[in-house]
Amino acid sequence: MPELFNRGGKPLPEYKPSDAVLDALAAWKKALKDEEDTRKAVRKALADELKANPDLPYASVANHPLVPWSEANLRIIGNEHGVPPRQPNKAKKQD
Repeated sequence: MPELFNRGGKPLPEYKPSDAVLDALAAWKKALKDEEDTRKAVRKALADELKANPDLPYASVANHPLVPWSEANLRIIGNEHGVPPRQPNKAKKQD
């Protein structure tokens, strides 16, 4: 490993993280991985709902208080998961 120097030109002492720091970093990395996996699962679940209901507008889904993405983001998610485009002119007419 190359020797590191501080601004004064003196070599920096080597840092060896404690077991507590190593454990905390490992837990943090796991939490980041879990968050990424969970986010992907939520995106897929939303795309699956949009696929299953072609009359459901992206705006309706984006407007729900639990959905953290905008309509534009949901369209990107839809494209990633092969959701067919919405056809608002062919929406079901209410009786």
